[in-house]
Amino acid sequence: MKYMKDKENFSVLIFQDGASRVRKVKIVLAIFLLGLCALALNNTFFSDIDASAALLVTVGIILTLYFFVTSDTTNIVAGILLWTIAILASYLAWKNNALFDTAMLVFPCVLIFSSLLGGGALLYPLIIFMLVVLYFFAYAANTGFLEPKPTNEVNLWGKANNIAIILLVYVLAIKLASSYIKRLIKRLFDENKRSKKIKAQADQLVLNDYLTQLPNDLSCRQELEKIIEIGRAHGEIVGFLSFSLNNLKWINSSLGHEVGDKTISYLSERLAKLVNKQRSLYRCSGNEFIFVVTEKDYESISEFSYQLVQAIYRPFQIDSYDIEVTCSIGISIAPFDGTTFQALRQKSHMALSHAKDDEPNSYKFFEIEMEDYVNNRLKMVQDLRQAIALQEFELFYQPKVDLFSNTIVGAEALIRWRKGGNELISPAVFIPVAEASGLISEIGKWVLEKACADCKQWHEKGIGSLTIAVNLSPIQFRRGNLPNIVFRALKQADLDPSFLELEITESLFIDNTERISEQIYQIATKDISIAIDDFGTGYSNLNYLTKFNASTLKIDMSFVTDMVQVEQKQHIVNAVIKMSKEMGLENVAEGVEDFETVEKLKQFKCQYGQGYYWSKPLPNNEFIELVQIHINKQ
Repeated sequence: MKYMKDKENFSVLIFQDGASRVRKVKIVLAIFLLGLCALALNNTFFSDIDASAALLVTVGIILTLYFFVTSDTTNIVAGILLWTIAILASYLAWKNNALFDTAMLVFPCVLIFSSLLGGGALLYPLIIFMLVVLYFFAYAANTGFLEPKPTNEVNLWGKANNIAIILLVYVLAIKLASSYIKRLIKRLFDENKRSKKIKAQADQLVLNDYLTQLPNDLSCRQELEKIIEIGRAHGEIVGFLSFSLNNLKWINSSLGHEVGDKTISYLSERLAKLVNKQRSLYRCSGNEFIFVVTEKDYESISEFSYQLVQAIYRPFQIDSYDIEVTCSIGISIAPFDGTTFQALRQKSHMALSHAKDDEPNSYKFFEIEMEDYVNNRLKMVQDLRQAIALQEFELFYQPKVDLFSNTIVGAEALIRWRKGGNELISPAVFIPVAEASGLISEIGKWVLEKACADCKQWHEKGIGSLTIAVNLSPIQFRRGNLPNIVFRALKQADLDPSFLELEITESLFIDNTERISEQIYQIATKDISIAIDDFGTGYSNLNYLTKFNASTLKIDMSFVTDMVQVEQKQHIVNAVIKMSKEMGLENVAEGVEDFETVEKLKQFKCQYGQGYYWSKPLPNNEFIELVQIHINKQ
């Protein structure tokens, strides 16, 4: 079926456009016109008046067709032309010697041109017509219906001239057809070259990173097996180094994505200098690269990893900025850790995760214990899902105290996981897993609802107009529906929004700040307070304090806990307190553990404090008792 369709489209392939097809049809018309004129003259000269008249009528038809050829009429003109010639040949044969007449030689010539000009739609009807004519002539001759002319009445010279003229038309037809075919072959050859070029460009796009033009992870997947085979043949091992840039998000957020892209580009140029026959560099996406290194032993790969860290760490001069990039590297080794791209990358990522937990610019080789660690995390994800379903979480509350009146003015909600109803698991253990798995959104929703409900309970018990502070994870902002979740929790608890304070950390600043600030703005318009938690330990970008509608700064406990003994920390705490006052922000010191620290904070005019000096985090009922005791002491 496809073959037949291709044959029908043969002429379309030859005549790519309307103008070309018009030109070719006119050439065929001209060939037949010349041939018919020559045949008419020959037959007139040898006194065959009937044949000459028929030929001249056909010449008139062709001349008419010649002036009516346009891009819209080429098929019609070609059809009329070839059918006219076929009928003319049949008529001339009938008038003379039927099957033995020279006119029968025109049939193959007509078929050649019909194949070129019309394809199957014109060719097959003409073949059928010619077959009918041939068998009709045979039948007519056998039955005596047609009496052929005696041979001695045939003018041999005229017949020879007719054959010569028809052969000349054959030559022109074959020459024209071969010319068309050559052009078609050349066109197909050019098209093939163009297709190969397009394919090469497509492969370039598919197999190369658009920003750096380095081979990508798909290219690494294709080449890795060959690299491992060559290494095995030479008795060498292959190091699969996955490394990521730790502070690229911060660069994009603080300096703009254009600077971030330039950093990636400049870094790739620098790393490309480390590439040789034994080292291949690939860029995956975002902040991740891969180096595949063939070496004799682990020590050589370790030396190269150190060299790689040094190359990455050297500052870049970009748009008047001195930019330092830190990295973490995870290494898996073929064939010991696997021989496929998937296995090596998976294990290098396990090592990379451990390197990120270590200091910046460090590298780790994969160890079997890392796989156990990952499996344990996966197990914890399953346990967290079960804990959500079984409601195994509970909230503890740590009081927030006015330093000058020594009264409890609020509390911070701190989640605990009582696994299986007995084992109490610290949030430091399960919160990172919950964030990595995305479960933090569901857990955070429960925390908001529970904290608001408990705060409303406090008010109903008449223990003061206490506020409740709830920590938010950056993950909770990603879906864009956090304001609705907050407002729904307040409505369910029937709690006034002014009693709710939401705490965000500085790590939030490196995410999509526009989307996050929009959500925080919606929340702040409802009179809900926004506190910056652990201030001073992260990026401390003062611009974000206004951009995120912050109303409170919480000074991190790492500065507060031993500030009495460390004078430098006193200066930091004092500076943060003064800055918050200048910006019209409240301040809260975390990690207060002794009387001396309280007095020092009061000296610095700090407003509020939290810490074990007053109380550790307590279950709700114990927290209520603590507040009641404080009220009774007043």
